[in-house]
Amino acid sequence: MALSARTPSTLVTNYFIPTIYSNEVEKAAKSQLVTWDSINSSWKKQLVKGNILNIPKSTLVTATEVVVGTVATGVNPMNTTGVQLTINQWYEALCKLDTMSLKQEGTNLETIAVGESAYAIAKQIDTSVCALFSALNGSTVLGTDGVAITDDLLETLMETLMEADVPWEAADLSCILDPSGVADMCKIDKFISSQYAQTGVLKNGLVGSSPIYGWKVKTTNNLAAATTGNYAAVLHRRAIGGAAQIEKSWRKDFPELHQIYMSAEALWGVIEVMDTFGIPCYTRKS
Repeated sequence: MALSARTPSTLVTNYFIPTIYSNEVEKAAKSQLVTWDSINSSWKKQLVKGNILNIPKSTLVTATEVVVGTVATGVNPMNTTGVQLTINQWYEALCKLDTMSLKQEGTNLETIAVGESAYAIAKQIDTSVCALFSALNGSTVLGTDGVAITDDLLETLMETLMEADVPWEAADLSCILDPSGVADMCKIDKFISSQYAQTGVLKNGLVGSSPIYGWKVKTTNNLAAATTGNYAAVLHRRAIGGAAQIEKSWRKDFPELHQIYMSAEALWGVIEVMDTFGIPCYTRKS
C-alpha cells in the first residue's frame, strides 16, 4: 500500500523531509574459518628462506625375535619418501579509498576496508586446505554423495583412523563438516544428548568436542564441492601441513592520486603429509 500524499507536495522534493543514513554498517555474511587451525602449521618457523621445505618421514619397522648365535637383519626407519611443502599461493585483497570520501565519511571506512580485506585472505587460506580433503586416504571417500551423514558413517570414520594407528588425542582431531553435515549430526541421538549437556550452541564454527567420537566438530562453508554435496573430512592435525611466509596488512597514502591503499596479503603453501591420518567423506548438499 502506497503512502498518502504530503501537504504541501513539495516537502520532499525541496528537501524539507531529510534522508538519514545510518552510521552503523551491516557487515557482509562470512564463512566460518576453521581449517588452518586444524592442520600442522608449525613448519613456518623452519621456512625462513626459500620456497620449498623438504619434510622427511620415518618408516615403521618391525621387531624380530632374538635367535642366539645369529645377527639380526638391520631395519631402516628412514625408508619412506618425504614430502615437499611448496610455498606457491600468493594472494592479496587491495582496497582503495579517496581522500574526499574519507573526509566526508559517516562511518569508519578504513576499519571496514581493513576488516574485509583481512577476511578475504583468511578465507582463501582456509579454502586451500579444504581442497586437499578429497585426496586423503588414497582418495577413497567414504559415504555417498548427496546422502545424509549417519552414525554408522561416523563410526566407520573413527574405526578407519584407529586402524591406521592415528594418535587419538582430542586436541589434534577434527571433524570438519558443512552445515548439512552438522544438521545430520543433530539427528544422532547419542551425539546430541552428550553434546548439548556440555555446550548447547554452535560458536564461531566450532560445534563442540564430541566425547563419543573423540574429535572436535567444526563447520565451514569453504569445503570443496563434489557433485551434489561437499568433501568433508575427519583428520588428525598431522594429516596436512601448511606454512605461511607472508601474513601482513599495510596502508599507504598516495597524495598525488588523492587516495589511500589498504591491503591484506599472504604467501603460503599446504601439502598432504600423512595420507592415512585423514579420511574424507561426502556430505548431503553443497
